[in-house]
Amino acid sequence: MAEIGARAAQGQSPAPETLRRVEEIASKAPLAPEPFLIKGALAQVQQQQEQAERLFVAARTRDPRSVAARYFLAERYLRTGRIALALGEIAALSRLFPEARAQFGPALAAFSSMPGSQPQLRSFFRSSPEMEPLVLLSLAEDARSAELIMALWGGRRPGAGEPRPEWEAKLLSRLVEAGQFTKAHAIWRQVAGVNPDGASVFNRGFREVPAPPPFNWRFASAGAVVEPAAGDRLQVIYYGREDIVLAEQLLVLPPGRYQLAMAISGPLGEGSDIAWTLTCVPRTEPVFRLPVDRTGQIGGNFAVPERCPAQRLQLVGSAGEFSQSREFTVGRFSLMRAGA
Repeated sequence: MAEIGARAAQGQSPAPETLRRVEEIASKAPLAPEPFLIKGALAQVQQQQEQAERLFVAARTRDPRSVAARYFLAERYLRTGRIALALGEIAALSRLFPEARAQFGPALAAFSSMPGSQPQLRSFFRSSPEMEPLVLLSLAEDARSAELIMALWGGRRPGAGEPRPEWEAKLLSRLVEAGQFTKAHAIWRQVAGVNPDGASVFNRGFREVPAPPPFNWRFASAGAVVEPAAGDRLQVIYYGREDIVLAEQLLVLPPGRYQLAMAISGPLGEGSDIAWTLTCVPRTEPVFRLPVDRTGQIGGNFAVPERCPAQRLQLVGSAGEFSQSREFTVGRFSLMRAGA
């Protein structure tokens, strides 16, 4: 098998002696799938695709659990447009050989844009739900696939403790990069199952809620400890060794005047500079800065200008000349229209 595989990969036929041994094995064990797999691979090398298909079908018939036979058939059916047959083989492969699932993601993603493909794929995902996130992840590389992804998505949201599917973050990131903030926010609401106030910040209590960034909080994972605390507060321990974003959220505030307010408690201390900043996206210059330089109630007003479709709200830490930790909590956090 190793010799035949190596020569087939080089487009060469095996030696006559090797072929003779294959024939001997086939005559002694007519129910064995291996001789049919070997002959099928050789037929492919010789561009005899229909003959190769018949041989792979014979191998699968003799051993329905043959990963090789089903893989070759799935590939053949996809290439020749027999999608229903291909999906059947991929479903079987997904159960027999989970490691092979990712290999079919791009092929099924390419098929998904063909007329009439969506009902077939939705039906396939109902019987093989493990394939859905792989196909959607492949599609999410292109922001233009957003409507197609949402049409194919079965609507399942992760349960408690389950990780969110990678395609969500990928698609939202691509839409934000493309400047399609309104569409990104709408899709985020749909996958998160939330209906937030678009004129404020989401999750003002910093709770662990099943809604992904960027329109929910993202906390630093290095250089600091930033985590929700009891009483709708955010606990922050900043080590002061490097400039980092401690917490951030993407907003879609309409133009107008707003007020940001919160209560700061804890030892706080002195040293590294910490502040809340608001920046128009995709521009980088801040339109608002609120230093976290004392305990008690702090706040300030700012204006969201025209042609500022999205804003990045960040809690940033800037290292001082000497590293010094700062610790505090943020509570009673609010962002509302000024005068509301």
